[in-house]
Amino acid sequence: MLTRAQKQEQIETLRATLAPASGLFVMDFTGLTVGEVTELRRKVREANGSYQVVKNTLAKLSIAETPHQSLQQLLSGPAALAFTSNDAVILAKALADFAKAHDKLKFRGGLVEGQLLDAVQAKQVATLPSKKELVARLLFLLQSPMRRLVTVLDAPVRGLAVSLQQIADKKGTPDEGVTEQAKEN
Repeated sequence: MLTRAQKQEQIETLRATLAPASGLFVMDFTGLTVGEVTELRRKVREANGSYQVVKNTLAKLSIAETPHQSLQQLLSGPAALAFTSNDAVILAKALADFAKAHDKLKFRGGLVEGQLLDAVQAKQVATLPSKKELVARLLFLLQSPMRRLVTVLDAPVRGLAVSLQQIADKKGTPDEGVTEQAKEN
């Protein structure tokens, strides 16, 4: 049994751990074996996240009066928190992939960028492109009109060069004409 001071210390530690998190997911892990949970923790770590089984009362106290307090309604029964301060989509993908292989892991909901999500919405976050992919797409879209403009501006010059080359090929190259004149003299 934990003393009141130990519980308060756990609450403060959990509050400090969750404070920078931009993505939190509440998971139901009932029925997973120790080996499966260990594998899940490894996959979550690879996604730059953390996975922690929490006691509901301590979790509710630690997120009270924080931006994450709306998660309190999801904390009932056996619960675990998966959270990250990086890209929440990458973490959601790791959790969803693991849940596909292990039916016993279920999303209860989550909180991404301050918005409360139900279980279905939390799973849908996994289908979104990551921030890196979105930035790459945006850069491609921004670069595309510039590339087209350069191509359009370059077309008349290229057309002129091609026309001059064709005329030169038709008449013969200047070197051939000089050589023929030299033979005649």
